[in-house]
Parts: sequence; C-alpha cells; structure tokens
Amino acid sequence: MTDDQRPDGQDHGRPDGPIQPTRRQQLKPFEYLAFAGVAGVFAGIVVLLSLRDIVLALIFFGVAFIGTLLITATLMLAIKPKGRSAADLDDREGFER
Repeated sequence: MTDDQRPDGQDHGRPDGPIQPTRRQQLKPFEYLAFAGVAGVFAGIVVLLSLRDIVLALIFFGVAFIGTLLITATLMLAIKPKGRSAADLDDREGFER
C-alpha cells in the first residue's frame, strides 16, 4: 500500500509532497483578526464618543477585540464545512500521516 492509498484501497490522488494550502485557507486567520478588530474599534468609538474617556475606550476596545476573537474561533471549531462528510473530516488538511 502506498502513501496515496487508504486502508480501503482507494487512491485519493495525493501528491508526493506536503499539501499546499489555498490562498483562502492562508487568509482565514486574518479574516478572524479583521472581524475582531472592527468589532473592537466599534466598541471603542462608541465608548469614546459617549463618555469622552480615552482609557475606558481602550479598555472596551481590548475586551471587545478579545471577546469577539474567542467567540468567533469557538464557533468556527463547532461548525462543519459545507460539502464535507465525516470521513473527509477525519483526513485533516495540513497533517501528514
């Protein structure tokens, strides 16, 4: 049995080298950070404009940034990508056997 075959005998067409992630997969962490940054900036601006306290606005920015990042990352772990079966999820991308 070669590295390209599973125990079920099917050839999955893996190249000899490591699998290169697509551009979308490479930019996924940036999307999470950008979304959390926008939420943090929004919270900071709301607090700054309503209370006129820069320190409190920075605190709310940090709390909103970290909270949004944690919630988004947790939700992304909980969902299954479209078009992927449980058998495909067992064969994780980016990990070599």
